Amino acid sequence: MSAERRETVLELSPSDRVFVWVVCGGAGVALGFLLPWLLQYVAKWPIPYIEILKFLGSFDAPIMVVGRPVVLGVVGLVIAFMITHESAILRITDAEIVVQEGEDRRVIPRELVAGVYRQGGKVRIDSAGGRVLYHGDVEGGKAAVAAAFVDHGYPWENIERAEERR
Repeated sequence: MSAERRETVLELSPSDRVFVWVVCGGAGVALGFLLPWLLQYVAKWPIPYIEILKFLGSFDAPIMVVGRPVVLGVVGLVIAFMITHESAILRITDAEIVVQEGEDRRVIPRELVAGVYRQGGKVRIDSAGGRVLYHGDVEGGKAAVAAAFVDHGYPWENIERAEERR
């Protein structure tokens, strides 16, 4: 009865998610170990709240030597969770684009879309009246993002796509 629903999903891949978690967690742990040395180096700079940071970096008890990297590693993992959880997922079909960012979900019907293009590192979807329907990061390379929209019949307007066809 119903035609097969083709869908293209643009989202962080599992390997990209793992990469974000490892980098953020690892950066937190590394910062925890390097904080005392780093604070000695930047103590001369006019940084707000430097006295509080120097105080926190001055502890050299064994519990702090281990505690700082653990605490900052957890902070890095919290940041990684926020990045991966809030990254946009676009589900593109011939009839609509579903944008999900964290718990927020909205549907952009095909008939509202007048143009899709890259603006800087972000993708922008405009209506015929000039209203911005979406403007944000989309996972995937330039060619993959362009192909996802073009394959479903959306008007991709970037010059790079025209040059690829030549």
